[in-house]
Amino acid sequence: MKQDKKLSNFILELFVEEIPARLVNDLSEQLNNNFKNSLEERSIPYKSIAHFSTPRRLIITIEGLNKKQKNIEKYLVGPPKKISIDEKGVFLKPALAFIEKNNLDSNDIEIVKKESGEFIGSHVKIIGKDTTELLKEITSESINKIRNKKFMKWGSGNFQFIRPIKNIFLLFDSKFLKINFNEINNENKIFGHRFFNNKGKKILSYNEYFEFMKRSYVEISFEERKKSINKQIANIEKKLGIHVPIDEDLLNHVANLTEFPNVLIGNFDKDFLIIPKEVNISVMKNHQKYFPVFKDKKLRNLDSKFIFVAGSPFLDKQTVISGNEKVIRARLDDAKFFFNEDINLGLSNIQKKLEFTTFIAGAGSYQDKSERILSLSKELTKRLDITDLANKEELIDASNLIKADLSSQMVCEFPELQGIMGKYYYKKINKNIAEIIEQHYLPKSRNDDLPKNDLAKVISIADKLDTITCCFSLGLIPTGSSDPYGLRRNSIGIIRIAESLKKHLDLIDLVNLSIDCFQKNSNKKVGEDSRINAVEFFIDRIKNYLLDMGYQTNIINSILNIDSPYIDIRSLKKKANLISEFKKNKNLDVAIEVDKRLKNIVKDNNKVKINTNLLTDPNEQKLYKKFLSIQNFFSNDSMQNSPDSTLNSIVETSPALEAFFENVLVMDKNIKVKENRVNLLTNIKNLISRFVNLSEI
Repeated sequence: MKQDKKLSNFILELFVEEIPARLVNDLSEQLNNNFKNSLEERSIPYKSIAHFSTPRRLIITIEGLNKKQKNIEKYLVGPPKKISIDEKGVFLKPALAFIEKNNLDSNDIEIVKKESGEFIGSHVKIIGKDTTELLKEITSESINKIRNKKFMKWGSGNFQFIRPIKNIFLLFDSKFLKINFNEINNENKIFGHRFFNNKGKKILSYNEYFEFMKRSYVEISFEERKKSINKQIANIEKKLGIHVPIDEDLLNHVANLTEFPNVLIGNFDKDFLIIPKEVNISVMKNHQKYFPVFKDKKLRNLDSKFIFVAGSPFLDKQTVISGNEKVIRARLDDAKFFFNEDINLGLSNIQKKLEFTTFIAGAGSYQDKSERILSLSKELTKRLDITDLANKEELIDASNLIKADLSSQMVCEFPELQGIMGKYYYKKINKNIAEIIEQHYLPKSRNDDLPKNDLAKVISIADKLDTITCCFSLGLIPTGSSDPYGLRRNSIGIIRIAESLKKHLDLIDLVNLSIDCFQKNSNKKVGEDSRINAVEFFIDRIKNYLLDMGYQTNIINSILNIDSPYIDIRSLKKKANLISEFKKNKNLDVAIEVDKRLKNIVKDNNKVKINTNLLTDPNEQKLYKKFLSIQNFFSNDSMQNSPDSTLNSIVETSPALEAFFENVLVMDKNIKVKENRVNLLTNIKNLISRFVNLSEI
């Protein structure tokens, strides 16, 4: 198939010093999006655009790119007529500036009538420019728009990037494009693998670029590098009869460590298998970026082997393996030493160091936090009606010990092992407490497992709640994507655990309880704004949680935007399900319409005293009796456990309200009668608003 002579292909390659693996994909995505947006803004059509990346290069490829920009026709609206043209029709300064800025002729100017008044304006036709010149602009613009907090200045200019850019290669068909960008090298030369064909080569065509990369041991596709790693690991598994679980995050990371992955296998001393397997795995995965190896499919028995991805197929294989074995041996030696030292000291003695370990500046030590966790846990057992746990020694011991391993040598060196090491250090003394020490950190993510028993759940809620309220009390509120203390994750954890307990738990009450506990423990007064912010934070998290579960926004708003100070996840889900079902019922539509009239009449009235002697009309007497009969349905107990009865009472009250509105003049000439009728309606409105906000449905 012949290529359309009007269409061309394009390559941009930023050749850079080694980019950190965690940033490669993000920078590549940014460059691609910036380029696409710039092409669209300039009306330059193309058939397809793709982006590729390695640790040493960011690449954009475009096929079917127009050689010329499209002609653009548009209407420009300028400043208002009254400041642009005087009474004699002479153009004033704003008009002249508009004409000059847009390269217009004064004869092109006309008056435009809009809703906001009269303006000057003009039809303009912009003749499309040569794509070659525009590509230079777009390249500079796209690079400049890439953002990252870790960027630094390189060289003498002000340009910032993650690493120095060594060359900018631009090829439009067979024509190399020369640009001047921040004193960075720009020449017709591309480079192969660091250890192969790295002298540089001039490229004369689009296809030649890809052929050269393939010959030079550079796999520019991130996905293809991942496939290669997976395939090589699978071959090793089959050959040696071992099992290597593929951690996707680790795979993504190592795929961005090399341009041509070469998978190798090494060994460490079997003596290291004596220490907990989590330690060995952590050293391999988190510190060395190795894949752990198991002897069985169920991944119970860790092998003394490890899989790693080498960056070059050209170095001596055995030398590379030996080097990696030496490195991991040193790390595991340290881990074994720390483990033995901690075991000899004992967790109870390690716990004593918590007094000298700061939790959050202003929130005391981890010992202070442990004391708050104990107080909160005791109160939680009362609210959950599991008082048999309140005075258990296990509750006291667990609350004191759950943070103890933070002062251990092992966790100081390997923070990701917090909770896990505490479990190992205490399991011979008390297995239940040992399990709680590990489980109280759960869930660590949205879909992670929950703590298994009620005591672990209670302590986990107390721990997470304390972290959240301490931060809000100290003004450490999450902003945008910044959440250094993991408050969003902790709040979702609390919501999930609270739901799993199958008992009602008022989250607003918990927030206030925790803040009171913080005040008592720290002798610091917490402002009302902090309480409100913490409650609103929880309500937002509940809203997001319900959205993720598939509930409609209007249903969620109807059960959250209420006057009740009671927010319980189990009750909320019941109500959401109930209202979703009731929406199919036309009687609810009637209740919604009646509610609108009710709120319009009541408005901001807050008086609720009713004088029964003034209720003379049969319709208002009937409505009053209905009000008395439904009150019990709006108790906390009823709204929590029998929300269907509460909602039915609202629906059943609607006919009485309709009859009242049709037959009774609320705004009676007698002021006392009028106020009495408004007060009756206010009482009914207040009941309904404690359960649901019908105007949101």
